[in-house]
Amino acid sequence: MNNYLGLLSPQNIFFVIIISLFFYKAWLYLMNKTFDNSYNETILKATKSNEGYSNDTVISSVFKEWWTYVISPIEESLVVSKINPNFLTVMSFLVSFITAYLFSVGYIFSASIVLLAGSSFDILDGRVARINNLTSAKGAFLDSCLDRFSEIVVMFGLLVFYSSTDFIYIIYSAIAFSLTVSYVKAAAENHGFNANVGIMQRPERVVCLGLGGLISSALEYYGFQFFGFDHLFFMLTIIFITTLSFYATIQRLFLSLKS
Repeated sequence: MNNYLGLLSPQNIFFVIIISLFFYKAWLYLMNKTFDNSYNETILKATKSNEGYSNDTVISSVFKEWWTYVISPIEESLVVSKINPNFLTVMSFLVSFITAYLFSVGYIFSASIVLLAGSSFDILDGRVARINNLTSAKGAFLDSCLDRFSEIVVMFGLLVFYSSTDFIYIIYSAIAFSLTVSYVKAAAENHGFNANVGIMQRPERVVCLGLGGLISSALEYYGFQFFGFDHLFFMLTIIFITTLSFYATIQRLFLSLKS
């Protein structure tokens, strides 16, 4: 039994994800001319744009498309069940409390897994709504609000974890700039300006934080510790998110003033 549990170690799960992405990319390259378009149809049938995931952000559209395709069987089941998309939105919000708790007690690997899994609900609610023609202004409003609340809840867990260190100031900055990214866009659109840009938006922040936690846990598992800091890679990931969130805020601010 212990041998089977060993297969679920952080480094094994991380390597499976990386290898899967590598082979998926190679497969797409080799099958480019003979692909039957079923993959593209799966991705494009419920994206906001007819061009799919083409935003200029730090997370490649390849990763977004790959994950959307991976969870497509779940999406199909939800579509058939006629589930209310708002239920999925609320589920994503509730999962954030589990993530926050796991982060607060230092379970970085488990928290990262739950964070990435919970983000799938955030993908599925909009896609299910578009496929079943259940999109509404109220649903979009609820989704937008709970996205912000979820992010605050998760970051609060990190605040608790780092509360006894000076790194708490970085966590606070990460929270502040993640909110300013959204606020600048909302304010710009309210005044009729264009602010549809941002290298570090919420999906990118979630994925970076989750992957950073997985990579950091794998390094810790192998005994890699740099400069005497536990989970230094995870801390650097948070600094990276904070910096690019600030940059995205400036991006949107200047684009709005130019439009």
